[in-house]
Amino acid sequence: MILERHFQLQNMPQPLTVRQTLQAWLVPKKWQHELRINRAIVVNGQYLSYNNLLHNGDQIDLKWETPIKTQPYLPAASCDFAVVAENDDLIIVDKPAGIKTHPNRPDENGTLYNQLVTYLDTPPLMLHRLDMLTSGLIMIGKNPLVIPILERQLARKTMQRNYVAVIPYDPAQPAVGVIDAPIGLDPTDKRKRRVTPDGLAARTRYELLQHNDRYALVKLTLESGRTHQIRVHLASRQLAILGDPLYSTQPADRMYLHAYQIKYDLPFDWQSTTVEGQIPAEFLRLTQN
Repeated sequence: MILERHFQLQNMPQPLTVRQTLQAWLVPKKWQHELRINRAIVVNGQYLSYNNLLHNGDQIDLKWETPIKTQPYLPAASCDFAVVAENDDLIIVDKPAGIKTHPNRPDENGTLYNQLVTYLDTPPLMLHRLDMLTSGLIMIGKNPLVIPILERQLARKTMQRNYVAVIPYDPAQPAVGVIDAPIGLDPTDKRKRRVTPDGLAARTRYELLQHNDRYALVKLTLESGRTHQIRVHLASRQLAILGDPLYSTQPADRMYLHAYQIKYDLPFDWQSTTVEGQIPAEFLRLTQN
């Protein structure tokens, strides 16, 4: 399949060579090679060697021939998510708590992915997931050209995902801090993880946003991406998320964990973008004075 991208160069902080520009955009080396071999990067109507400088205002035309493999899944009857941001390349939606991100079988229906099949004209290209019980922002690719670029942002942690959670208030805990504790399997329950010296390195930054005598609202930023990382790290401090069925002893009408903010760099650009959703009203109500 032939994929094309046409745009005018902007937001470049200083002139860069073609090679430096592709590297700055996190275009995979394989794609950089294909563009050069096939002379498929055209600047202002002509092919330029990779040592030539590019400037703001240059017209860039890119063309790739790449296979696209997608697994067909059923469309959902309705869409329960809210669209927070959307352009030609991607869509960011607010997933409700209680629905899965992706089906496990082709005949499964009702997940966010199935709803996106209904909403989009192209197959959804999932970039990351949220636990079924976690609500909040998920980024989905619409254009296959941006997927490896955004995946590299995720891998390099230049894409930042911030969460909020409701936890028990403990005045002895610092208002701002880092939980740096390795996470591994829990031998007593295969569904769970735990902090353990022989686990994988994991870091979570936190900041207290508001509290009352009973509950606190905290902002959480992942510096690594371990399974159940936020849930395990908070539980290790006796601050398990309210309503967490695996790590908390406090039942609630839902698990009070929500992905509310995504920071990323626009593909083929130098512009940093922050997309922020609403913190659920029940999170604010439970933690207000």
